[in-house]
Amino acid sequence: MARALTRRFFIGGAASFGAFSGCRFFESHDSRRGETPSLRFGVVSDIHITHVGADEKMADWGNNLTFRHTLEWFRDQGVDAVVIAGDMADNGIDDHLLAVADAWYAVFPEDRYPDGRPVEKVFVYGNHDWEGFRYGNSVIKRYPDETERLKHILRRDMGGWWKRAFHEDYSPLYRKTIKGFDFIGCHWDRGCGMAADSSGTDPHRRLEAYMEVRGGDFDPARPFFYVQHPHPKDTCYGSWAWGHDCGSVTKCLSAFPNAIAFSGHSHYSLTDERSIWQGEFTSVGTSSLRYTGMPYDAHPPAGYENSSACGKEAWRINAGKLLHSFSPGDCRQGMLWSVYDDCIVVRRREFLSDLDIGENWVMPLPSAESRPFAFAARARAFAAPSFPADASLEVKRGKVKSRGGKSRDGKESVPAVEKEGFRLTAPAAVPDNRARGFSLEFAAEGRDGARRVKLVLAEGFNHAIAHPKATAPTGCAFAKDELPAGEVRFSVTPISCFGKRGAPLFTDWIRS
Repeated sequence: MARALTRRFFIGGAASFGAFSGCRFFESHDSRRGETPSLRFGVVSDIHITHVGADEKMADWGNNLTFRHTLEWFRDQGVDAVVIAGDMADNGIDDHLLAVADAWYAVFPEDRYPDGRPVEKVFVYGNHDWEGFRYGNSVIKRYPDETERLKHILRRDMGGWWKRAFHEDYSPLYRKTIKGFDFIGCHWDRGCGMAADSSGTDPHRRLEAYMEVRGGDFDPARPFFYVQHPHPKDTCYGSWAWGHDCGSVTKCLSAFPNAIAFSGHSHYSLTDERSIWQGEFTSVGTSSLRYTGMPYDAHPPAGYENSSACGKEAWRINAGKLLHSFSPGDCRQGMLWSVYDDCIVVRRREFLSDLDIGENWVMPLPSAESRPFAFAARARAFAAPSFPADASLEVKRGKVKSRGGKSRDGKESVPAVEKEGFRLTAPAAVPDNRARGFSLEFAAEGRDGARRVKLVLAEGFNHAIAHPKATAPTGCAFAKDELPAGEVRFSVTPISCFGKRGAPLFTDWIRS
């Protein structure tokens, strides 16, 4: 198993020092310009290719151009490898996977730069690659004949399609060494792979057996990287995160403080600072290059008013909401990882706007020396968001309308209903990467203290603060029959991803 890590100190002026919960501060990425990292690699996930054709546009849903554009940017940064943490082929069929390969080889012919320098693929299958043909009926519509359909489904021959697409042998769990750094990839190519399946059919349990035999091979003085599709349980985003595994990987990697795990599946935004977690090891959520996921189960049972609840009866809760779900498809995220002798610098990027979406994460090395990305330390380092000094909460009377909806099987439905109510508009929080508004709490309070509360994801919460959406107002609505009787006053409170609450804005008392 893991060998003990020895403490290493900085040499020369590689880092500056400061008080950060007992951890070291590093200078910004700009201060390292001109210094060549020991390793540089790109990270994306959940690219969900569905459309390939001459009419493609960058902003189109499911096209291949965003992926190719991202690869070109990685190439321009001089990466040594690219990680994809699963869900490449949205419908789990051959031409979607082959489109991924086509984009790759258009940018890196024969896995090389024009000067012949190699660049490595560290790709893994996700649940869409494994069983995406079961989601919806698009594959059946495309191939109504079952015999023909089976010819195109990746699941029928995961290894064969892998070899055809990427020109390398397939292994359910594999290891590559790139410039002296080890990468382990574990495919979702059997079973469930989620928390409900802790049996031997969970594909990610393979890591336990592998590390039991080979764990001592890893140099404890340098990081190694592990890639799977679902989040390791109780790591990034916290214990509530949708899409985590059964916990075996967390238990296994806890013996390796130099391990850094990459995972996707949830599509949660990299602007959420809980995307990186440090405990016994480091775990990083990789977001999505297709759309931002909705953190719907963070606040059960209803979730956010502009996202969705989860569970069997979620459709009924969602049908009654007065806000439609936010549009997630204009935010496509990835990362650039630069590994130096004393630290790792992580640059977060959005590839439609081509804007960096937060301050660089700078992780000290060796990994065991400090844990600046533990949630408690990070929460202390970030201030509560605030509204501009002259801001006010706008309230207008008018009609409000519920979403309506129907059950998944279509047997039950709840109609959309229009009612009398109030529409509220809150300003954006002050743009500040260290005090960023993630969500808003809108409340209606009665004279007797009774309150009706709704949580709303802030407009542009997933974008760079330089993006127009990040400075746009956020709305909410209350139906009159939801409000406390008599006079009410409305308020709105900005909340960070760590739950820090800024000062609220209040309206005057009004007759409901």
